Amino acid sequence: MQLSENLSNLLTELVQPMAQVSGLELVEIALKQDEGYTILDVVIDKEGGVSIDDCAKLSKKISLALDVEDLIPFKYHLEVGSPGIFRKLKSESELEKHLHARVKAVFFEPVAGHKKIVGTLTRFQDGKVYISKESEELVADFQQIKTIQLYPDI
Repeated sequence: MQLSENLSNLLTELVQPMAQVSGLELVEIALKQDEGYTILDVVIDKEGGVSIDDCAKLSKKISLALDVEDLIPFKYHLEVGSPGIFRKLKSESELEKHLHARVKAVFFEPVAGHKKIVGTLTRFQDGKVYISKESEELVADFQQIKTIQLYPDI
């Protein structure tokens, strides 16, 4: 099950201000299925990382607002969490925010002989993503990338 564009917009309009007032960034709102349950997954972030307390406080605010607004016409469970250390980078602003981070990119078709690459995100400019690995720099159009995510060396 996926959120309709209309419901997604309504939920974003409801949740975004609550997150901002709490010093949080709304990363994503999505519906997920898990063991027969529908989960409304709200992903948040902030500089320095998200705490359990941040998630709990925002979850309570969202839950109360959703009870009042009654926007979702089906049963669901609300989950509020962080994007995690392997977060996917889905927008140009997220790429710019994570310059010089170690990333893993997977391409729809091979780029310069690579179907995927792990390296340092060195630049994002004019729709092109620059990833360095050792002495090699790979350049790909953002549209050529199937997924790109943070890939810390742990």
